[in-house]
Amino acid sequence: MKKREERKYFDKEWKDMKASLVAYLKKEQQEDLHHFRVQVKKLRAFLILSDSTQQHPKLTQHFKPVRMIFKQAGEIRSAYINLELGKAHQIDNGTFMSDQHQLQLNASSKFKSDGAKNLEKLKDSHQLLKEKIKPVSDLHINLFYQKQLHQIVDMLTKPKFDDQLHTCRKEVKILIYNHKLTHAALGTGVNTDYLDQVQIAIGDWHDHILAIELFSSNEAKDQAAVSSLKKQDTKFKSHITNLTKDFYNRATTVVELPVEQLS
Repeated sequence: MKKREERKYFDKEWKDMKASLVAYLKKEQQEDLHHFRVQVKKLRAFLILSDSTQQHPKLTQHFKPVRMIFKQAGEIRSAYINLELGKAHQIDNGTFMSDQHQLQLNASSKFKSDGAKNLEKLKDSHQLLKEKIKPVSDLHINLFYQKQLHQIVDMLTKPKFDDQLHTCRKEVKILIYNHKLTHAALGTGVNTDYLDQVQIAIGDWHDHILAIELFSSNEAKDQAAVSSLKKQDTKFKSHITNLTKDFYNRATTVVELPVEQLS
């Protein structure tokens, strides 16, 4: 893969990330904030791939200022998601809902006041990283994907329903995010549709666990919601276990649709 291809990809994804941040600062729409955070994850996935060619990786270190903005945005998202969970489960706790609403307002206000400073950080980080991007060979791309896939297989052979599974989801998403750039160089097929199913299933399970933890806390204590959620544990775990059987073969088998189905 040529250096100019990587820079073109990097610039486009960075532009989309910045545009989403600017849009949120103007209108405070949650979708813009969510898209900003997704773009940060995509760019970090690319930098992880690029760093993997180096004996002393530095690109992800230079990305830390952007990650700090990502975490700041995460405070707003967390409060928003807690409010949505409270509404979905009809939590009868006015104090909790009021506190989360105020947390969201405060975090958003701080985020907006830091807007100009954060945009300047993006500009500086973009220039620094762009200068340090080096070409990744097709061979290394294939080695990277093989290593990642086998690491995921190790985690999913007998899945542990703990933080390791959440880490596994992050590894899967790195492959999905980088596929747009690397697919032409890959000698092995990568079934991104299947990988997406896996990461969604793990994400749903993780959201389920977070909801149980939230409604078990002193702040939002709601035993009825916790009991209802826990009844669904088996469903989430069975789905992930069945979906990830023979993971490697399913992740590397791309089924071509008949021509008539493509039209």
